[in-house]
Amino acid sequence: MARSKKYFNPFKPSAGAEPPRIIGRDQVVLDFVGALEGGVGAPARLMRVTGPRGSGKTVLLTDLGSRAQDIGWNVVNITAGINMLDDLIYELSPDSSIDSLSVAGNAAIASGEAVMKVKHPNLRALMKRCCGKSKGLVITIDEVQDAPIEAMQLIAGSVQHLIREKKDISLVFAGLPMGVMDLINGKALTFLRRAQSEELDFISLIEVRLSFRDGFAASGLVLRDEQLEMMARATAGYAYLIQLIGYYVWRFADLHRASSMEVSDEDVRLGIENAMTRFHEVVHEPAISRVTKGAMEYLVAMAQEGERASTADVAKRMGREPKATSSFRRSLIQREVIQSPVRGYVEFSVPFLREYVLENAEELLDRY
Repeated sequence: MARSKKYFNPFKPSAGAEPPRIIGRDQVVLDFVGALEGGVGAPARLMRVTGPRGSGKTVLLTDLGSRAQDIGWNVVNITAGINMLDDLIYELSPDSSIDSLSVAGNAAIASGEAVMKVKHPNLRALMKRCCGKSKGLVITIDEVQDAPIEAMQLIAGSVQHLIREKKDISLVFAGLPMGVMDLINGKALTFLRRAQSEELDFISLIEVRLSFRDGFAASGLVLRDEQLEMMARATAGYAYLIQLIGYYVWRFADLHRASSMEVSDEDVRLGIENAMTRFHEVVHEPAISRVTKGAMEYLVAMAQEGERASTADVAKRMGREPKATSSFRRSLIQREVIQSPVRGYVEFSVPFLREYVLENAEELLDRY
């Protein structure tokens, strides 16, 4: 008896996992690949990618790196943190023995000169060597808002020098919007302000529907138009939710593949329900964890006011003067939980966070 073909779930909701097809980012990819092939000085060789949690920044970095490798570039991927320089040097030269790398003094990045105390091997020398081993060197840095300023000064200074020397090098860094802006506006990082800005917006629901249709069809499962519409709307065009909803609906439909290849309404309902539960756990909860009691009260009052709330109305609902709530608002904006689209108003930065706060307001406040 012939064994039935085994299908694998085409949706990848793990953090940073690269799905078979990335949607809604075609122009960014075209700009980047075009810059690599366009020679030294092409603007998109220096790129900053920003977006809220779960908007697909890590996935996009992975995709850009893969495309660079496909056309012959050497690619080094690191995540910002206290050990990022050691990680970068190891990736550039795995055989090097590094005890530590220290940076001292002031880096005058704008002038292209830096005064630093660095243990051997020299970072710029390693970068230059890697540039010469292939068509060029691409460095991607994820979660850049967590980067130590000294490390970014050293990396930015080295990249700038190599560009001046007409070496084929590219730097792409990604992070939360406010964190990235705080970084590039920091001391001696003027050079990074020139990076081409790519803000990851919500993905068109038309593209989402097409992605769901193609992903299910490739494994023999059939979705009706109304089911596609329901699933697409549930994502709100949010990259991580697209993967989550696709993953869970596909998993439920795959259970009855032997008896029916048609996705049922129950598959869709359960899939969306499970996806939202997971979304709360991995996006909403980390976003609001460790906020102060006053900040949580501010979130609850905001949620009760509506999608976009007047700061004066939020303060009134809390029973406080507006000035007394400004510290709560400021801390939530800094954590990228909320944003202020226009003066005097606030709104949630993450899709469905308002609904989550409203549904769980009592439990959230009881934590304190």
